[in-house]
Parts: sequence; C-alpha cells; structure tokens
Amino acid sequence: MQKGRRTKSRHGKKGRFHWPLLLVGAVVLISIPKAWQMGSEWIAVQNAIREASAVEEPAEDFRPDVGEPPYTIAVDAGHGGDDPGATGIVVEKDMTAQTAEDLMEWLRADPNYIPVTTRESYDTTATPMERAEASNHQHPDLLLSIHGNSAAAEASGFECYPITPGRVWHRESVYFARLLASGMEAAGSTLRGQNGIRYIYYENGEKVLAEANDLRVREEETFTLLEESNCPAVLAEQCFVTSAADVDRFGDQDGCALTAQVYYQAICSYFGTQPVEAPAA
Repeated sequence: MQKGRRTKSRHGKKGRFHWPLLLVGAVVLISIPKAWQMGSEWIAVQNAIREASAVEEPAEDFRPDVGEPPYTIAVDAGHGGDDPGATGIVVEKDMTAQTAEDLMEWLRADPNYIPVTTRESYDTTATPMERAEASNHQHPDLLLSIHGNSAAAEASGFECYPITPGRVWHRESVYFARLLASGMEAAGSTLRGQNGIRYIYYENGEKVLAEANDLRVREEETFTLLEESNCPAVLAEQCFVTSAADVDRFGDQDGCALTAQVYYQAICSYFGTQPVEAPAA
C-alpha cells in the first residue's frame, strides 16, 4: 500500500448530493400511498369474498343433489376403545356405540343404503383424524357422527354441528342438521341454541361456540371429523349423559333405539326415500 494515500468516502465529496439515491427515495415515497391503497383494496376484496361466501345458507327451496341410490352412509360412533368420552348416568362411548348399531340395523334393512363405519369395531381406539380418513376411504354420500353431551350443572337437550360456513358441503350439512333437529324435537327433545344447530371452532386449543346465525367465514377449524370430511357431515350431541331425565328419554337402551330411528328417518328425508317400517329382526 502506498503511504499517505487517502481512501475516498463511499458517499463522494463532502456536500455533494447523490442524485441516483435521491431519485430512488422519491419514487419510494410516491409509491407508499399507492401501495397502501392497493393493499387496503385487496383486503376489502378478500373481506367481500368472505362475506359473500358466508351467506350460503340453504334457502327454503334448497334440496341437495343426491343422485341415485344406493347411498353410502358413514356412521361414526364417537369416542370408543380407550376413550370413554363423557361419563355420567351412562358412559358416552357405550351410548354412541348402541345408537350407532341401532342406526346400522335400520340402514341394513333398507336397500337404498349402504352403511359403513369409521373403525373396525366399537372397542377399537381411533383418533378423529383416523376415523375421518376411514370414512373418506369409503366415499360416503353422508356422514353422521354420534356423540353425547355433558355439563357440571343441570342441562339437557339436543344440538348438532354441521360443517362450518365457507367450507365445501356447508349448505348440505346444514340441511341435514335441520332434519336431525326437527326429528329430535318431534320425538320430545328440547333444542339448544338456535333450533338445535350450532358451530364449534378451536381457538388456541379452546372450543369456541357460535350460533347458527353466525355465518362468518373463519380461519379457525372445527371438529376434525367435519373439517376433513369429503361429504356432507354433521356431529350430533343426542342428549346429556349427565342428565337422568335426558338419558331416560334418549340415552338408555330404549332411548338409543328411539334416537337411531330419528336419525334414520332424517337420512331418508335428506335423500328423499321412503323409510322401511322396521329394521330386520
């Protein structure tokens, strides 16, 4: 290196403007409001799309496109195996297994339907994702997941959860949910929420309840079985296993049989078929 040689500043001579940098800066300053406006417009468009998607409730004259029979019906008995579910007057997994088997008998007796299950047996432990995958593998036309409710305080009644707004099969699922709720009310159950239909979302691992008229399209997922279903699907809470009166009507052996018949008739109404008079003996 030569002694005494000074290195030039990378900014050039003192006091001299760097015109290229100033020009770039001016362009950026001019662009910021435009970019902000475009970003705001994009957000507005996305919100509009979501709002439009949310208003997908079935109209009074809506009927699902069901094609021709036979129809494959996936019957999911909630919990089971090492997972007992809620415990009260009865154990949830026992009630769901009994109701599912009674419903399977109705469907087996009807040539319009091919009933399938979401696990090998009611004693098999399977996660909701595993049951969803088992259901999808059989390409059902409709899925019903049977559950029981519980509460620390006195509570009773029926409620069910269709696929949430904005998802595929939302309208068809709501249509089926209405038939289930109407049938349970006619059988003597009280309907919880808005006519027995609600939505569930998971926020940070916690369940968040939304009523049927809350049609926002939300990012949060609902029950895995519904979220992953490739067909219209509803999760039904047929009664409170912690309520003696509720169990007596819809959760003991006779109650499960009655509820299964209600579910079967709702399935027939969904597909427009004539119910059989009784399952095979």
